[in-house]
Amino acid sequence: RMDDDGDGDDALAARRCESNASMRSIDYLVRGERVKTNARLRAFAETEVCRKMLRDENYASWARRKGRALRKEIAEAMVTCAFIREELVAMDGSARGEKSIVVFDLCSGKGLTSSVCAETLGKNCEVIMVDSDRKMKLTHLDSERQVVHFALDVYDEALDEMMARARASGARVVVCGVHLCGDLSRRSIELWSKYGDILVLSPCCLVREVRSQKRPHGTFGYGLPEVATRIGGDSYDLWNKLLFAHVPTHVGPFFARVIKRQAVVEDMLTEKNRFIICRRCEDVSVERCEVAVARASV
Repeated sequence: RMDDDGDGDDALAARRCESNASMRSIDYLVRGERVKTNARLRAFAETEVCRKMLRDENYASWARRKGRALRKEIAEAMVTCAFIREELVAMDGSARGEKSIVVFDLCSGKGLTSSVCAETLGKNCEVIMVDSDRKMKLTHLDSERQVVHFALDVYDEALDEMMARARASGARVVVCGVHLCGDLSRRSIELWSKYGDILVLSPCCLVREVRSQKRPHGTFGYGLPEVATRIGGDSYDLWNKLLFAHVPTHVGPFFARVIKRQAVVEDMLTEKNRFIICRRCEDVSVERCEVAVARASV
């Protein structure tokens, strides 16, 4: 890809690296060894988002993010988007078809996953970042026309209303959450079961147990560390299995079948490398339900 002055991105990165004082994390990444050995980083280096980090001042805070944290977020974003793409292909035969796509990136942080999704899924995709942090520096969104941030708590009724509208519009609704802490993982499953077509979830830490008067969302996940100790198991493994079992087998008013699976991603650059991936099969139409009921009553 050529810049306005005829130089390529590599030449621009090289100019930045002439002096160590001007080196940023993204410069080290594209010139380093890790990008050659890690498939996720290598794929990211070919994206438009990476080129924006190299050239676009709106992405300056991302370009200077600490190296290890940047590599970790890149790997998470690339894996998440790859799973979303796989599920869209399974549903529609293509990840960039004519059907509109609305992605809800829950507890998005600064939203690198959102930016990668917008590029990966094409012009028919709208990405909604949901994160209650109002103090984040999000200047990079000025360069992302398909991504918008809403400062909402995931338990806020306004989010339910937003997702309900997206579902009613006929768009494919994708719910994703990367390293959601505690009950946020359960909540993402709850939101997806109501409104979503595809869920890509990477759980993080277990629920923090509090006294009964401080439990606004129940006791789901309580007691897992004790169980893990008793059976000699791993609490993170048990947490993932509990969440996977919590995903319903059928959803919606016509009991659409759910296809779900788990995945362990070895090149995630973190030990919290498990994913729960689900998709809703097409809802049975009202007409077919009425015919079935009529036949059963004969």
